[in-house]
Order: sequence, then C-alpha cells, then structure tokens
Amino acid sequence: MPRTATLPALAVATALALALPGPALAAPTADPAGFSATGFTAALGNGIAITEAHAAYPSGPVRAEVSSARFASLGTVAGIHARAGERSTGGTAAEAGVAATELDLAAAVLSTGVVTARCASEDESDPTARVRVHDVLLTVDGSTRLGFSANPAPGTTVQLPGGLGQVVLNEQLPGPDGSLTVNALRLSLTEAAGDLAGDVVIGSVTCPSLVPAEEPPAEEDPVEEEPAEEPAEEEDGTAAEEGVLISVAEDAGAGHGVKDVVFEVVDERGALIDACTTDASGRCGVAFAPQEHRTYYACVATTPAGYGMPAPDEVCDGPYRIAPGDEVTIHEPFPLLPAPGDQ
Repeated sequence: MPRTATLPALAVATALALALPGPALAAPTADPAGFSATGFTAALGNGIAITEAHAAYPSGPVRAEVSSARFASLGTVAGIHARAGERSTGGTAAEAGVAATELDLAAAVLSTGVVTARCASEDESDPTARVRVHDVLLTVDGSTRLGFSANPAPGTTVQLPGGLGQVVLNEQLPGPDGSLTVNALRLSLTEAAGDLAGDVVIGSVTCPSLVPAEEPPAEEDPVEEEPAEEPAEEEDGTAAEEGVLISVAEDAGAGHGVKDVVFEVVDERGALIDACTTDASGRCGVAFAPQEHRTYYACVATTPAGYGMPAPDEVCDGPYRIAPGDEVTIHEPFPLLPAPGDQ
C-alpha cells in the first residue's frame, strides 16, 4: 500500500560534504535558554574543523539531516541527524547522532553503528538523558581492538594505550544554570597521536533546566504576622494508560528484518512523540499516552549503513488512531533498498 506523508516537516534533506581539511569552522553553540543538537563534530590537527547537522529550538532550524558525508582521506559518516522541539506528550527534547561511522585517524580507526544522544526537559524539572551506542569498535595502532557496551553508564571513560588519548561514552556535563550537555561519544587524541590530535564528538545535545528559579523569601513584618496558609490538598491522580505504535523495517530484497533503523513517531502536526531503534527482527515500539483527538505516524528517521532512506513521500506511514492500552503495528513493513553504490 502507498505510504501517506502529508506533513511538510517530514521531508528528508540529503547532502554530501567533501574537500576537507579546509579553513576552521566555528562550532555551533547551545541555544541560549533553549535546546540544541549536533550530529557530528571534529576539531583535529592540520586545521580540520567539521560540524555536520545542527538543530536548535526555539531559534531553529529544528531539524537537520545529512545522508552521507565523506571527509577527504579521513573516511565517511552516514545518517548524520539532529532535531530539537516540543513533544506532544509534554516537555521538549533534543536528539542527535549518526547511523554509521568509518574514520581512519592514523593512530586510531573508529567504526560505529547507530550512535545517538538524547535529552529531554519537562515543565518544572531538570533535564534527563539517554545514550545508545551500537557496534562501536576502536582499533589503536593497528592491533589493539576496543569494544564498548551499547548502554554505557554516564561518564564511561577508557584510556587508550601508549598515552594516545581516551574515549568517553555518555559524557554528561551539567551547566551552572542547571542545563545538561550530553555527548554520546567523544574520542580525544593527544599529541602522541600525531598530526590528527584533537577531538571527535558524535551526538551532542543540550537541554536547559525548566525548574523555576526560587523566589527570595519575603521579609517578615515585625509588627503583624500573616496567618499561615493551609497546605493545598494533593490530587489523587493516576498516570494515563499508554498505547504502543510498533514500526517494522525489512530488507526489500531478502525480506528479513533490518536492525538499527531509527523510527520516529509524530502526530499530525509533526510534533515528535518519541523515537526507537529496531532490533534484529526489524521491529521497535514507542509507548506513549495517546490523545483522543490526535492521529499518529511512524517515520523512518535514519537507516543503518548499507541501506538508503525511503523516498520523501514514503518516509512516513499513517495516520493511525491509537487508544490507551492499544498495541498497534503498522500495516506493512518499510521495505529498505540498498544505498546507492552498495547495489
């Protein structure tokens, strides 16, 4: 059946970056009192300064995608994405990362699957963070191979042999204003690594704290004292029951499920509900509290290495109406074709 995608914000941007190194580029800064996301940055020796896919909310743009970027002799990064904006379920989120990385930095060779960082802030709350890293492999000096957990604890740090540097996974950097910056993966190479010393960061997001500033205590009246207010009664509310929208991706030729496809669930306004990443069966689900008057779409956000994105008018499937307690699977799997050049 044909895919339905009537949301103008769902168009997929495609770009190809070439010819680096070049003049130094200014790295994007976090949106003041806002949300920001950057898919990939590198600041290395020989004047190499790279920034790909930057989004910010509310200043915009709220979404940026680069399907594949080749950086001269360094290698290729695919599926670079960044997005920031309000969620229809409440709060605001920022997410950034890549679908695959193959970089040769001389002293170290970095290979990854899907790597993403996400932070979210709810009203009157501090930001929360989530990081996913898949199939990360770092080969140092051509012999030492380092693998990493897919769900690293905050601040997981591994020192490289020979004083070459370090890798930090799920790096969380609180700001003095209560904001939180999260880097999914940071590779730092020292001068011992040679001409390419510097930093590579995959998936960087910043979310502000939405906790209201405390008001200074009122001065006491030495003559008259106001009677103490009775504490407000607490409402005995229960959490809304969730529904689930399950997305499915399969290899268009072989018919088997495709792992590491990132799906986003959005409503008819284009507001992001949440995202999920498919397992080996090609399936993943987003659980949320559906609203009776809303309809929802399952959209392919990024695909793993070796697969291309669907056509812009086929990137989303819907609309679906979901009631609390429902578990709805999309009508047909998304058939993914090989990426151009891999056929």
